[in-house]
Amino acid sequence: MYIYQTLDEQCIRILTLSAGPFGSDVHISLNYAKLDAGDPPGYEALSYTWGSNHLSHMVFVDTEDGQQQSLPVTENLHAALLHLRDTSSPRTLWIDAVCINQDDDEERSQQVARMGDIYRSAAKVIIWLGPERDNSTTAIHALEELASKLNVDWTHYTISAASQEDIESDWLDLTQHAPFDDETWFSVVRLLNRSWFSRLWIWQEVFLAHKGATMICGHSTISWEGFRKAILSLYRRRKPNRIPDLQKTVTRAWQICNLNDQPSLRTILRRTKDAQCSDQRDRIYGVLNLVEENERTAIQPDYTKTTLEVFRDLMVTSIFECGDLTLLTCCELQDERGDIPSWVPNWSVSRKCKEIWGERACWNSLPQARYKDGDAHLNVTGRRMGTILRAQQILTDNSSSLASVGKVPQLRETYAALKSLTTWLRRQLETVDFDEQLESIYRTICCNEFSDRYEPVNEAHIDFRDSLIRFSTLADPKTDPTDDFLKSCAMLLDAFYLNALGRSFIVTADSHVGLAPKTAREGDIVAVLLGCQSPIILQPSKDEEYLVVGEAYVHGLMTGEAFLGPLSSNWQRVARYDESTGANWDAFIDRGRSMWQVEDPRLGPLPEGWVEEKHPMQHVFARYRNSVEGYASIYDPRMMLFALRARNVELDEFKLI
Repeated sequence: MYIYQTLDEQCIRILTLSAGPFGSDVHISLNYAKLDAGDPPGYEALSYTWGSNHLSHMVFVDTEDGQQQSLPVTENLHAALLHLRDTSSPRTLWIDAVCINQDDDEERSQQVARMGDIYRSAAKVIIWLGPERDNSTTAIHALEELASKLNVDWTHYTISAASQEDIESDWLDLTQHAPFDDETWFSVVRLLNRSWFSRLWIWQEVFLAHKGATMICGHSTISWEGFRKAILSLYRRRKPNRIPDLQKTVTRAWQICNLNDQPSLRTILRRTKDAQCSDQRDRIYGVLNLVEENERTAIQPDYTKTTLEVFRDLMVTSIFECGDLTLLTCCELQDERGDIPSWVPNWSVSRKCKEIWGERACWNSLPQARYKDGDAHLNVTGRRMGTILRAQQILTDNSSSLASVGKVPQLRETYAALKSLTTWLRRQLETVDFDEQLESIYRTICCNEFSDRYEPVNEAHIDFRDSLIRFSTLADPKTDPTDDFLKSCAMLLDAFYLNALGRSFIVTADSHVGLAPKTAREGDIVAVLLGCQSPIILQPSKDEEYLVVGEAYVHGLMTGEAFLGPLSSNWQRVARYDESTGANWDAFIDRGRSMWQVEDPRLGPLPEGWVEEKHPMQHVFARYRNSVEGYASIYDPRMMLFALRARNVELDEFKLI
């Protein structure tokens, strides 16, 4: 049996796969190499799924002294080596299961920390989907043909014809299904359902393959660039309803293909929430190379820690080293919490609620928190903004079986839930109050995901004014909508359904309305915490302690109102697209004067000793410098603790358990 030698932390192991005929014993050798940015060792990195952890097959390691030592591997890896082996020339590879001693926690920690460099330095990344089966060759060829008809501008995600003759073809018409027969459609679904697409580690492996990647299934191949083009086309275009799982599998594949920047850790943890890994600590370690540098370098893989310690340390690091409390929005009070404090997100269980994006309840503030290493509690500072007076679960638990509300029976079921909610709300608010708050209620049930939040208007989202008329009709107790009218409301009902899953509608004592996790109950506190982008529902416990129930959408508290008061009616916060960065940034538009600015119009002059610093990105965000102490900050000093207290903003401290 092969025995691993100690690996210098500056080195990696490289696997040389000996040539041989298909089906014969697999022979390899293992050598050491240093990763030198100027002259990296030539190797291909393998991205694959381990499958069963059962080490059912043997490969043979040829050692320097001429010995052959056996090394057990999984069935999936053995199949990959058989297919990747050349009949006449050796092949140099890096494969995690073999090149890292999986029984040595210290080595695993060191090598996982270097995973970014390993995949970035590879001559190529090979994606192994598995042997040919379920007509996979047909699927690969169909995707390759679709990709060959398209050009994609990845800056703007626009699709154009690859040649003049393709301009009028069905391949380019996104309003039509791709011209596949049913056999081909089913083969594509089965290909996209392969276990590789559900594996957590592959997200960073393909993201880091900046020199390109090749996808292999059996003896068929397609470039990663070609695969991305084909999946973008399938994602954008109409899909035949008769093909089960098509929407789900294409959407999942597109989420993997759409990794083209460095998102925040919160964003990528939520995007990978359904991906699979055998070690729950890898929920964190497996995505570190996808995130911004300040978050990546603040967290070091350490497999000597327990899962609880890894999850807790991530939260503590995010607060005290990255200056962000927003990971608190990933907490949900669930029965299976175990020993994990309620203020620590449990990444090993699925979320019940869809995340709330793009809000700035705390505006641009630093978290104010106190924590002692090893404690089970965390003290945070913010404002108590109300108490829940009423809470009503919106959908029944079995409503989650609805994959889409695009068909009439599902539209009817979703409409029934909406009608039940609006009937309940009329009783809680009285008819006059309900009609006065119609816009607030509509924005709340859709978490304000409307096109008017974007500048220019994002047509992928619902038009607020146009759809408000439909919502008003649906909310009228006298309405008996026809099937055609429900179909015209499909986008509205779909947004309602997705945001309502796992949530209750809440009304506070001061008549704020909102969406909160279904575990919220009467008497819970609505708090806006410094450094946390969404309002948080806190459940009082004993001795002035609180359990974190989860994040909430509370209309009128989502844009810093807790600390700055409401915006005047002519101003609106929008996500403004910036051509130079290819991203949306917070901005404020004065609709009356058709002008926009980066700075929040509610903010007064900077505190004494602070100046706004000039920098290359000042057209999209501000940066500040303390001219007395000489340090810079992206956090607005007018939102810092000393400035809030100087403005007599009442602040509360909450002890979270």
